[in-house]
Amino acid sequence: MTVLDELAEIGRWWELAGPAREAVRRIAGGPSDQAGFTDNPYWDIVRQLPSLDGGRHGPRPDGFARGLPVGHHALTKRYAWAIPSPGDIAWLAAVLGPRALVEIGAGSGYWAWQARQAGIDVIAYEPADPLANAYTDGIEYFPLRPGDHTAARRHPDRALLLCWPSGDDPWASQALRAYTGDMVVYIGERRGGRCADDGFFQRLGREWTAVGASPHHVSWRYLDSTATAYRRTARRAWRRALRNGPAGRPAAAAWTWRPRSAGRPRRPGRG
Repeated sequence: MTVLDELAEIGRWWELAGPAREAVRRIAGGPSDQAGFTDNPYWDIVRQLPSLDGGRHGPRPDGFARGLPVGHHALTKRYAWAIPSPGDIAWLAAVLGPRALVEIGAGSGYWAWQARQAGIDVIAYEPADPLANAYTDGIEYFPLRPGDHTAARRHPDRALLLCWPSGDDPWASQALRAYTGDMVVYIGERRGGRCADDGFFQRLGREWTAVGASPHHVSWRYLDSTATAYRRTARRAWRRALRNGPAGRPAAAAWTWRPRSAGRPRRPGRG
């Protein structure tokens, strides 16, 4: 079934929905609709799905409504776990400015594809083979480079994008630790949700400062996804600059060794 076929079937769902229509609305044609400027079949479908009013959080598409020809599970596996609305992509381009982007754990490459269409210079890495990736259906929307969290170390000049990193998995924290640049864009749920692990959020809170969030991000019903940009906290950036030369190489000349005061306890490693 093509996207056009699915859109036609969703249209028929609305015709047959009956009383169920009273509690839900489409994003399409409503106050929360967003005009697209990229080829974005994910958004084309989502904006036609039944959605609930999420108040200040915006509309919440219900991908679990009965009788839909395509829903949450199929769409997240086909495209991406987070919905890239046109407003998200415009916000991403604005927050980056002329800066390039590197995505780690890119999945199908759908977000990278959207970013490239918006004129962003983007590189995307994914450690899993497309046909063996349990989180996608094997389609690649963007040329993906094989590589894990360590690839973040090679691109300090680019902003780092982490989109819905696997829950209870350390790779997002490891990518954040390896990255020596000064901007991170995180898309996913907050601490305690379904993304990353505690170590990631501890490091994010300790070393990074939020500088803005996409006001047009649309989250699935039952989820609480956000899109937020972070800058490295100034004190941490200064210490990182002392420790690292270009591309993360040790800047030995920048160091002057001094003995540790006898009265100052040694701090344990934080991983």
